[in-house]
Amino acid sequence: MSKRVLGTFGGVFTPTILTIVGVIMYLRLGWVVGTVGLGAAIVIILLSHVATVTTGLALSSMTTNVRIGAGGFYSLISRSLGIEAGGAIGLPLYFSQAFSVALYIIGFTEVWRTIFPAHNIQLVASTVLLLLVILSFIGVRAAMKVQYFIMAAIVLSLLSAFLGKGQGSEHIVFWHQSTSVSFWKVFAIFFPAVTGIAAGAAMSGDLKDPKRSLPIGILSAIGIGLIIYVGMAVWYAQIARPDQLTSNYTIMMDVAFWRWAVIAGIMGATLSSALGSLVGAPRILMALAQDRLVPFPKTLAAKSAEGEPRSALLVTALLVEVSLLLGNLDSIAILLTMFFLITYGTINVAVFIEKITGIPSFRPRFDIPLIIPLLGSCWCGVIMFLINPIFAAVAIVIIPLIYGIQVKRGLRTPWGDVRSALFDSIAQWAVKTSARMPRHAKSWKPDVMIPVEDPAYWHPLMEFIRDIVFPKGTLRVFSIKIVEQGFESNINRLVDIFVKRIDPAQHENGDHSAEELEEQLNQLVVPIKDEGIFTAATLIESRNFLEGINVITQVMRGMFFPPNLIFFTISEKQVKAKRLERMIAIAIREQLGIIALRLHAQAAFGQKEKINVWLRIGSPNQNLALLTALQLERNWGCAVRLLTVAGTLEEKAKVIRRFHKIAELARMPRDTQVVVLTGNFTTAIARAPAADLNIFGFSHDINWGAMDHIVELLNTSCLFVKDSGAESAFA
Repeated sequence: MSKRVLGTFGGVFTPTILTIVGVIMYLRLGWVVGTVGLGAAIVIILLSHVATVTTGLALSSMTTNVRIGAGGFYSLISRSLGIEAGGAIGLPLYFSQAFSVALYIIGFTEVWRTIFPAHNIQLVASTVLLLLVILSFIGVRAAMKVQYFIMAAIVLSLLSAFLGKGQGSEHIVFWHQSTSVSFWKVFAIFFPAVTGIAAGAAMSGDLKDPKRSLPIGILSAIGIGLIIYVGMAVWYAQIARPDQLTSNYTIMMDVAFWRWAVIAGIMGATLSSALGSLVGAPRILMALAQDRLVPFPKTLAAKSAEGEPRSALLVTALLVEVSLLLGNLDSIAILLTMFFLITYGTINVAVFIEKITGIPSFRPRFDIPLIIPLLGSCWCGVIMFLINPIFAAVAIVIIPLIYGIQVKRGLRTPWGDVRSALFDSIAQWAVKTSARMPRHAKSWKPDVMIPVEDPAYWHPLMEFIRDIVFPKGTLRVFSIKIVEQGFESNINRLVDIFVKRIDPAQHENGDHSAEELEEQLNQLVVPIKDEGIFTAATLIESRNFLEGINVITQVMRGMFFPPNLIFFTISEKQVKAKRLERMIAIAIREQLGIIALRLHAQAAFGQKEKINVWLRIGSPNQNLALLTALQLERNWGCAVRLLTVAGTLEEKAKVIRRFHKIAELARMPRDTQVVVLTGNFTTAIARAPAADLNIFGFSHDINWGAMDHIVELLNTSCLFVKDSGAESAFA
């Protein structure tokens, strides 16, 4: 386990301020002032700090609410938005930190070349990297101690710069429109100057008290850095003309009171920034590996006895060496800007979500107004598109892609996150908004509830249920655990069985405990959940099945996404007839549509190739019959026929035209057939074309025997449906 040895000054403020006051200030701030003018340069500094300050405040708020582990920003994001989001942002964050090392080493070599122009730049850069790796290998304490000496050199170099005098400028240019470089490209090159907070945050796993050290260290470093940059911009504008600033990156050395002090400061700043990033990047990679988000997790998550991520350090060093061979300062700066903006924006989004959901677990000691993370997240996104819209669009595609890959991996973590709270809030808002709007049949979809007595009986039917609700419907299954209450209830139950008012075979759940029955219900809906369909399973206790149905139906009508259909099966045995009639009465009272399945024991659903829908002219149940057929047609890929019976041949032609019109208004598939049979209903059924499923409307007077007779005549399974009045196949 990593030893937490660092305090606020050494562990956060020092690496943060040394990364802020680094290569960009010494080698590119003068170029920025010369390219766009002093006023525009200050605008760039302030706009950059909008992203940094909002992120620093958001980071401070998060760190005073949760326990921070190794990995800095990655740790915060993964524990707020989930491990998948942490992985999607953590990888760009790691690369940005690794590329930062290359950026700072390239800055060092530019200064080195002014002193030793004959030296091979690639060899110098690789040597510097090797020395930094060795120092990092020794340990974080040694690296931090070196930074104190570097800070002293930087202070001395700034003092030397302010004491020095250049040729001066006749008049200060406040705004200059460059013809070769756009304002936002200049912004992109400058922005890495203010990204030092990532270096401080990356040390979170080594801090004695991260909740205290991170806010104090980061915010103080940002404030001091802002003062230094504005002061240096004014100084650059006064000591030289714009053309001198744009053509001489090392002009500070030429005008300083002590040239050697500035050289030491530049070299120290670039080396300290490189060292800070080289220490921080492997810790991010180690944290990613610990959560199995990168290849070779065991190797990269390994730590030395002192808690140093040496395997991750070697991989990072190799990546930096590749970037040194391929990159230059300006191109790497632009790439870093995009990576950091993605990370900063996500930190702000995470805090915004935590605050807007109002969850009790978000109780930071350092609280900030909601507008701060909202402004920070929006501004980071805007900057990305202003700098490079193509790269921004690619990032918006790649990060969700990485997120999706992590989701599919199904990783589990011991910590929680706020995603469920976010979607709960969205759902609550959506339900409240929907409740204020008038209901219309155009928005109807199959939201099905199913009373289940024996889960084992329903397993073979779940694929058919899926075909009715997929893709946008919902499913709620529920069961009633019969609770016996005393001697009288037992006597009544025995009497019920003997007089055949209920079917004892359908009360197998009485042999199971409530926990077992609930587990069976949950297993029953797993295939539907795996299809991405909203599904819920509920168990209640009641004195009898009908009483339980009565209660749970009323309760579900008041829930989010209330059911609009009840689905049940018609048994071959008639002992359930009275109870089914009671269930139908409950459904009608609660304004639920009804779908009753009479499953044919041998035929089942056949080949799922043809469906017959039987309708009468003006049938009160035609809407649900057609909508159910359309759902099955979509999911089976089958053909649909509309069938009816005409009394005479003279009526047949009129009925055919009427039913073609119905098919057109209902937007039935183009290959939908209309079949009109003549004679009476019973003889017509015997002559009906074969189908795998037949759909009928409920008659006014329910006749279970007649339904059984229809199934026998057709030799198929049949659905009997009843409209609730809320459906319309013609909307």
